[in-house]
Amino acid sequence: MKTMTAPIRHERELPGTRGRQLIPYVTVSIREVLALLSAVTSVVAIVLLSVWISGVGSMAVASAGTWGIAFVFMALAVDKRESKAFFELTTGLALMVLAWLQNTVSPEFIILTAVLLASWVSIGLYRLLR
Repeated sequence: MKTMTAPIRHERELPGTRGRQLIPYVTVSIREVLALLSAVTSVVAIVLLSVWISGVGSMAVASAGTWGIAFVFMALAVDKRESKAFFELTTGLALMVLAWLQNTVSPEFIILTAVLLASWVSIGLYRLLR
């Protein structure tokens, strides 16, 4: 009968440092995944809230809120001297048109308004958390 022996190591640490080198890359990717998840969650929440508001029937209040948000975007555009100001001005004008369409044509235009606002919120939130 043949017997084989296996040596038992008495070292407490694992050999090599490969695992330690991967940890910073994993934490960076986890941080970006969580930022992306937060941005997507905020988009879904805003769009679902707008769908609920469009079914409630108080379009005068929703149109006034959209009109107010349009003025906020236009004020942000006037305050800045960057290329981002053009997009804020365009968004403000688009929100004014959408507020008018919500009030006169159909309450479902609030969903399009929410998609436009959710894009701004998600981009800002992702940049903040990343």
